[in-house]
Amino acid sequence: MEWSSENTRTSHTATDFIMALLTILITLIVLPIALIAWTAQSLAQNCAKAKASGLPYIVRWISPINPFWLLYGSSFVRLCSRLGIATENLTRVYSYGWEANERAKIHMDYGDAFMVVHPGGVQLCVSNAKTIYEILRRRTDFRRNMEEMAVLNVYGKNLSTTDDQEWQQHRKMTGVTFTEKNNEVVWEQSIRQGNGMLRYWTERAKQPIRSTHEDTKIFTLNVEKKSEHADDTSYQYRESLSIILSSIIQIFIFGEEGLKAWWTPKSWKSAATAMSTFRSYIVGLMNEKRSLVAQGKNDNQHLVARLVQACEEDQPADDPTSSKGSSSRKITLTEEEIISNLFVYAFAGNDTTAIALTNLLVHLAANPETQEWIAEEINYYIPTDSAIPWNYENFSKLKRCGAVVMETLRICHPLSQLVKTTNLTRQSLKVGSVVYNIPAGTSVHCSLPALHTHPLYWGSNALAWDPRRFISTSSSESTLSPKFRKNPFEAEILAPDTSENFMPFAWGQRVCPGKLFAQVELVGVLAVLFKEWRVKPEPKDGETQDQARDRVWKNSLVVDHEGHMLHEMLNPKDVGLRWVKSNAVEVAN
Repeated sequence: MEWSSENTRTSHTATDFIMALLTILITLIVLPIALIAWTAQSLAQNCAKAKASGLPYIVRWISPINPFWLLYGSSFVRLCSRLGIATENLTRVYSYGWEANERAKIHMDYGDAFMVVHPGGVQLCVSNAKTIYEILRRRTDFRRNMEEMAVLNVYGKNLSTTDDQEWQQHRKMTGVTFTEKNNEVVWEQSIRQGNGMLRYWTERAKQPIRSTHEDTKIFTLNVEKKSEHADDTSYQYRESLSIILSSIIQIFIFGEEGLKAWWTPKSWKSAATAMSTFRSYIVGLMNEKRSLVAQGKNDNQHLVARLVQACEEDQPADDPTSSKGSSSRKITLTEEEIISNLFVYAFAGNDTTAIALTNLLVHLAANPETQEWIAEEINYYIPTDSAIPWNYENFSKLKRCGAVVMETLRICHPLSQLVKTTNLTRQSLKVGSVVYNIPAGTSVHCSLPALHTHPLYWGSNALAWDPRRFISTSSSESTLSPKFRKNPFEAEILAPDTSENFMPFAWGQRVCPGKLFAQVELVGVLAVLFKEWRVKPEPKDGETQDQARDRVWKNSLVVDHEGHMLHEMLNPKDVGLRWVKSNAVEVAN
């Protein structure tokens, strides 16, 4: 009996083990089949929606917000391309942010508006200027796409991830820092930090410079740090923000707690630590500013101080510390929302500007004649023998520098689209002369790379570098006064930074609140760099200087999306730059 009982237990254990193996095996077989079946069914349903709209459409089998694809999709596409096994659709529309590399080319093939169908839904891609204008104007019909903007909810809701009344509250509170006084600070810091970066490149850095993309991020972080919290002497802010920005896709997918899991790589755990450090650091600054406000010593007008001051002034109605008669006042931002908005402004004010500056310098290295063109203007308004050469008033005078900034943003914008959605309601939309019915739940992408390089608006050679396109010259006798004839730069007119076919800072109510901040910063550093110095690409073995310029120009047009939310140049270290004194300065000396 004992032998029989033991044998039965052994038999049951073996049976249980076999059943567990079978369960695992069946799961491993069924899950992929179920996934394929769901994908096929979802694609069929979404294809039917796209077909019913009457617009042309492209099919992709993987959702653009698939977590695995966000992390590794672009590398997979490039690998398939190198092996020669990539289909046309795979190379064109499967990479994250593919619009930046395609620009207007795909719209020339499929039209001013077409749809991309995937298992997760339908995406409308638009390059027609009038259609984009209509979409942006109809704010209640085409609303902000919160699902796609959720990547910026690192610390919670903020200006970029809210809408309607809630957005207005965030905009009102966070907009207090963008004043002319603060722009003067930005100009001063751009000059100071630009000089520091130039000295590093010309005196201490290993030649040729292959760290431009990293150095520009340090530059913009330093400018922004002084503008947002001028008394900061710590590296915590810069280091933690840099880590967070480089890991934002992982943060979006796994969250702060998920990044701490035992199986995650060290770099992901570092991102979680950086999130905690950034939060603690900002809270410390906020508490310091609150203490100064309470003591009546709030002289600082940078972002942290003004946000804290504004929220302290708008106390909740039931706050026992609020004075009598202040019941109409309501607090508009929580502490977490202040932190979240500070992060978004840091993200928007740092990475986008740094990427734009990197592109600017590479574009100028590829076009030496443009360097001389802007240097003429810089040295006219900021002569070397001037007692006060770097006054903020010079910003608005440096129109050629502004044109160079606009041309780089036109060709290589850090963002690829203005993202909207039809939500739960079908919307009619006119494209050209035809009105189409856009299905409910459609993600609407107003493509900036396509709009900014479409031959219909920019000519047959739209990808050619020509900042002069943004400068016009008044030639009428009434405007060409003796003053203008003496100073030809006065007759030059810089085009508006926003028009129907040029929207680098978005448009209308949603225009970038930090637009002037970025413009002042970029123009200021250009003035420092190109007043007496020029930049040229380092030729590779056997290359002429002209061939090197052509190579770095083409390199700047290829965008990397792997693990990035923004569009950065692919392999920027391949572009070596060398700074030299201008011939005019050498002759003068």
